[in-house]
Amino acid sequence: MRLDRWLLAQPSLSGIGRRPLAELLAGGRVRVNGVRARKGTMVREGDVLTFTPLVSDPDAPSTTPLIEIYADADVLALDKPPGIPSTMGRGPGASIASALLARHPEMAAFGDARHAGLVHRLDTGTSGLLLAARHAEAHARLRAAFAAKRVTKDYLAVVVGRVDAPATVTTPLARAPRSRRRMVVTRVDRGWPARTEVSPLATDGVLSVVGLRMRSGVTHQLRVHLASIGHPVLGDARYGSDDARPDVGVPLADWHYLHARAVTFDDADLPPTIATPSPAHWRPLFAARGWRALD
Repeated sequence: MRLDRWLLAQPSLSGIGRRPLAELLAGGRVRVNGVRARKGTMVREGDVLTFTPLVSDPDAPSTTPLIEIYADADVLALDKPPGIPSTMGRGPGASIASALLARHPEMAAFGDARHAGLVHRLDTGTSGLLLAARHAEAHARLRAAFAAKRVTKDYLAVVVGRVDAPATVTTPLARAPRSRRRMVVTRVDRGWPARTEVSPLATDGVLSVVGLRMRSGVTHQLRVHLASIGHPVLGDARYGSDDARPDVGVPLADWHYLHARAVTFDDADLPPTIATPSPAHWRPLFAARGWRALD
């Protein structure tokens, strides 16, 4: 079905109107599988749609997709699409946190209001598992587990180059001297300790699919560690530069191929493992490379 017709048929968007919808599309604020969409774009079952609203109002209903994959009395697990910030920024813009508040306003009663119950975050270009607490006691317990590194975090990534043997990267990380928004590898006595375990899953020589595991949570850790060993995450313009955007048979969007797959808690009072499905927005790349789906 054509994208504009499909959107107008959705109950959750019934009040948006044709003119605001046309503005969203014309402004590049609707993407299908991470690629800018037009009104005539054809959509099919399994496609991932993401939206950036024209205005940001935490008190208004959000059009940011909020995909809940697990819920109990304490924890809410989300499958975050790429290209959307986890937390609310200082200015206008969509975020997972604002969408959470729109659906679960009680989450404003504890923690930092910009986080709306989220107990960790993912980079804007990273997709996958995000966890939010449903009440103050669970928020404190989850935050303590992350701070004490009692959580194992598993990721998937598509990286540039051939990776056909396991590796462990333990290079410390620090803020770049001239940019607080960028991380660099550094000496042991100058940075935060960080450990990333890399496991090859598939490769065609040009690209590789790898599994990643870590307990530490240094900013941009996985992206910096992978770039430091010569295998930047596909699409990661910040740490891979032009090397991270080769011709791979599909258009590269403004996000990168890093996906938070699962978390496993050591604490008996928390769910042992929560996992997301394989990232649907990676399917076009896998089809182009002749790779099987990960599930």
